[in-house]
Amino acid sequence: MQRSFSTQPKLFVTSADLEHPGLQDLDGVEAVLDWANLEPPMTGIYASKTGRPSYLLLTLQRASLLDIWYRLSDVELAQALSRKLLFRKFCHLELEGSVPDASTIGRFRQKLVEHDLWDVLLDEVNRQLGDEHIIMTEGRSNIIDATPVEAAQSGPGKGANGQPIHDPEAGWHVKADNRGTLKSTYGYSIHTGVD
Repeated sequence: MQRSFSTQPKLFVTSADLEHPGLQDLDGVEAVLDWANLEPPMTGIYASKTGRPSYLLLTLQRASLLDIWYRLSDVELAQALSRKLLFRKFCHLELEGSVPDASTIGRFRQKLVEHDLWDVLLDEVNRQLGDEHIIMTEGRSNIIDATPVEAAQSGPGKGANGQPIHDPEAGWHVKADNRGTLKSTYGYSIHTGVD
């Protein structure tokens, strides 16, 4: 007689699996954001001493960001949190633990709106990402860099034929170097986007 199949979750995922390159897509965002700065404004949301313990506020905030970045409904996000290791890792949800359902995610967002925190927190996240030149679009992070290239003819004055010796299509560019010193260059700017 054939034995029935039983699932043993520990056999399917190990801690080494969480370091797989496919689960590192959000590690850059994880490292850039100052999460400690995002938590204090939310402390008064669930101030009740009674009732079931709620999910950690940062877990729900992280889930809300995934909701926005991946353009998911609350139901789709709850399903993705159940299915996707990448999302669980980003939200710091234990593999054997439960995940927030759609109503929990919706109620959390409603609480943020009621306490006038929704826009404040999103603006702070966007500011922090902007400071690092990261743009989130549909779950992808894009790092944009502008590299100045000096024009071949950048000197002042005029040449032998009376024409200016600087390149007329170039312009002045100012950029901070790795030490924070501003450096100006007459030339072109090469813009590179990396996702």
